[in-house]
Parts: sequence; structure tokens; C-alpha cells
Amino acid sequence: MLEVSLHGNPVIVRHFILSVCDALHIRPANPGEFTRRAFQNEKLDLLAAEGVRSIIDARSVFELHASRKLYDGELTRMISRFRSALIHLKAETEAEVDFSTEDLTFESREETIERVHDLRRRIADILERSRSAARLSDGMQVALSGIPNAGKSSLLNQILGWERSIVSEIEGTTRDFVSEEIELGGIPVRFVDTAGLRESEDLVEKEGVRRSQQQMEKSLLIFHVCDLNREPYPEPVFPGRPVWHILNKADLATEARMKAWKSELSMKAADRIYPISCKSGEGLNTLRNALADYLKDETESVDPFYLEERHRYHFQQMDGALVRLLELWKNDAPAEICALELDSALHHCGELTGNISTEEILGRIFSVFCVGK
Repeated sequence: MLEVSLHGNPVIVRHFILSVCDALHIRPANPGEFTRRAFQNEKLDLLAAEGVRSIIDARSVFELHASRKLYDGELTRMISRFRSALIHLKAETEAEVDFSTEDLTFESREETIERVHDLRRRIADILERSRSAARLSDGMQVALSGIPNAGKSSLLNQILGWERSIVSEIEGTTRDFVSEEIELGGIPVRFVDTAGLRESEDLVEKEGVRRSQQQMEKSLLIFHVCDLNREPYPEPVFPGRPVWHILNKADLATEARMKAWKSELSMKAADRIYPISCKSGEGLNTLRNALADYLKDETESVDPFYLEERHRYHFQQMDGALVRLLELWKNDAPAEICALELDSALHHCGELTGNISTEEILGRIFSVFCVGK
């Protein structure tokens, strides 16, 4: 192995690689080539190979933890148990055909049906864990909402630590939503600065308000940013999401104004109140820590497990084969026909781990890897 350190200029790096390849009559590795070789040489199964890419693409500690399970073989071990159970069922089914005239004792049909139901429950659990993990990873969105000039854009900039949104004293500066993602407590969180909510005849502003409503409906949590520099005003109508009332400009508010605002807000069980000042920084650390704890509680209730679309397809096909098997048993179908559905389930089981894979499928999987992996 030869390791070469070069200046970061991509032109120099590219020229060096081409020169070396030409001089030594070698070529650069294709995307995913080393991982594919490990798979073909049986050092990794296909699920572990896909886990390599998931680890590389992980955007947070939460996603990394879920990806490690794929690479470390947790799903492979589950599928191995599925395969053993399916082979056992198939062996019994075929034995009923081959030795139907012999005086042999087989498991009762009720017991066999219960074993199939158990397999279906385990498949459903894997799919649900995957959906929950995907929702948490993709759906950890917090919408910053409220009337114009309440300080939504200033709050977004404070949370991010840099100026992402334009801040102006002119009302209606934000006419479309602005979003940015950061990692908070090991979890990816997308903050969306929405257009100010108010009645307007301006077509552009009305469209901005409509899009703001859409973003709030997609969000896990809504930050209702209130302007303590004003007398309490009616809060906007929010979709059925937990609302945290962020009382901004606390450095300018009197105790009486603060009390008036707290009594004005219509609080639900999941709602909270956090006085802050985007100008002085007062209360921002408290808000940030509270949000990190809230997200941690949300994620700890889920055992993260990521599945690629390919994995979900084969699990669904396995489940479909088991549903058809139960229906065939219900109608007293011949054992030979029932065995075909078990063959189908076993086929999709093999496709998951790569025991049965076409060159086209392998090419599609490894083509999305980065070069050198």
C-alpha cells in the first residue's frame, strides 16, 4: 500500500491520479468496488455491504446507531431465523406429500398456523421499527411560526449560530419558508422559518402563509414566537401539534406584560412557555436544552432500524406469500400448492442477504457507493 499526501487543489489531485494510472497501467476503483469484492468473496453478506453505505451516509449519531445494526448483522441474524423457520415448514409440508401413506405424526394444523402468524408478527415488527426510525430521522422538523416581526428569523439564526434568514424591521420580509438542518443531541433536526401569519390581500404573501401552514402540518413541534413588545394578541390557529410558546423580546417586557401574555395563551397538555431574548441571548440555552431533551425522549421510545426500499419490498413479498399460504390452508389446498408459497417466501429471504442476486441488482446497489469503498 502506498499513501500519498497532496495539496488540496482538485486539479493537482486529478492530474496525479491520471499520471499514475497511465504510468503503472492501472485504473481507479469503481464506486463500491472494494465492498463488492468483499461481498463476492463472502467476507460480507449483501446486508452488511449495504450497511457500509448507510454508515457513510449517516447524518447524525441516531442514524449511525441504526446503520451499525445493519452492518453488524442484526438483520442478517433475524433473516437466518426466518429462513430456518420457513425451511422447517417446507420440510413438514413436503413430508406430508412424500409420506402421506406412512404412519407418521405431524404437527397439528392449528400449531402450524400459529407459527406462520408468529412469522408475520415478526415481519410486521421489523417493518414498523423501520418506519418509526424513518419518521424520526426525516420528520424531526420544528416550525417557527407566528405573526410578522415577532422574531422568527432572529430565533432561527440564534439556533443555527449563523445568519441564515434575513432579519428586518419591515413586516413580511419572510414570504416563503426558509429551512436548515442541524444536529441536536445526536439527532438531525430541521428548523423551518415560516412566513408571518396574518390576513393579506397580497397574492405572494397569501401563498407564503399557505406554505407555512403546510410546513406546520409536517412538523413534529411548533414554536409559536410571540412579540412581548406588543400587548397580548390572539394566537393563530395551529394544526394538531404540540406548541411551544416562545415569548421573544423578554429583555423589553415588564413583569405585568409577561403575566398578561402567559394568561392570554391557550395552553394544551403538551404546550410549554419559554421566555427568551434573541438580542441578549436570555433563555436561549434553556430552550435549546429543553428541545434536546424532548427529542431524546421521542427517539428513546424507538429501537431504530433502517431498511432500504429493497429490503422492505422483499419483506412485504415474504409476508404476502405467508398470507396466501394461510388462505390455501383454509381452503384445504393440496400440500404441493402450499409448498410453492413457502418456496416464494424462501426466495425473497435469500434475495435479502444476497444468496440469490442477479448481476443487474448488484450493479444497482453498488453504483451508489462512493469511489474507493
